Amino acid sequence: MKRIVLVAAAALVMVGCGKKASESIAEKMIEHAMAKDGVKGKVNISDGKMSVETKDGTSTFSAGGDAKVPDTFPKDVPVYAGTKVLMSINVPNGANLILESGDSVEKIVAFYKSKMTGAGWKEEMSMNQPNTTILAYKKEPRTVQLAVTQAGTTSQITLTVADK
Repeated sequence: MKRIVLVAAAALVMVGCGKKASESIAEKMIEHAMAKDGVKGKVNISDGKMSVETKDGTSTFSAGGDAKVPDTFPKDVPVYAGTKVLMSINVPNGANLILESGDSVEKIVAFYKSKMTGAGWKEEMSMNQPNTTILAYKKEPRTVQLAVTQAGTTSQITLTVADK
């Protein structure tokens, strides 16, 4: 009971500081879980975005209506025009975007095949299945994996960039 009162009091104090209590509590819970795994880090959750700072660098996560392509996303990896960003993850050695488009899988795949090879990326793999195409590209020291899936009237694009 004493612990519940302390948590409630802490939540009230945090609300007065301008940060949502739920955000502050979630930050502490994530930091505690990281510490259990031996990772020291600082978590910041605000306005639908989360950043995690560790000795290895800063990772950022964004989802929902405020998600956007991060400024640090590699300029030589095209982002399909007119897409809605569903999720964005930026880590020290890579990035991931999940995008949504009204265009067909075939049209999106044709765009990426043209633009990636035109930007000096070498296609390493192509796999076509009904309603899904997966592509992999390489440009030392990075790789790009792309999955395009038809879901009803929209297509979902998962774009992952990783450093070796």
